[in-house]
Amino acid sequence: SQVTDEMQLQKLDIFVPLADINNYLKLTEAAGRICVSQWAGPLRLGCLFNHGDHVVAVNDLQPQGVEEAFFFISRSTRKEVKLTVCRIPHSDTFHAKGCSC
Repeated sequence: SQVTDEMQLQKLDIFVPLADINNYLKLTEAAGRICVSQWAGPLRLGCLFNHGDHVVAVNDLQPQGVEEAFFFISRSTRKEVKLTVCRIPHSDTFHAKGCSC
């Protein structure tokens, strides 16, 4: 079932170490949104992202596309990057390898 009402989406700030974003996070563009297509992060970070999550801000900057999102990430001077995502409630989780969710 498609969620069309933006009000039903949860807005979350997720803090991810810069090195881990580059190694484990994949973003794709779909329907004009920057979507999390894969999170294969280490167990120590846990299961941070869900299927259908879409990134609306990187360190409070609003990228217009995937390339710009990764540009903002690459220009980050912090050790952790703040990704603001909109999440469909009760969506499936991208599980970290070996997690016990």
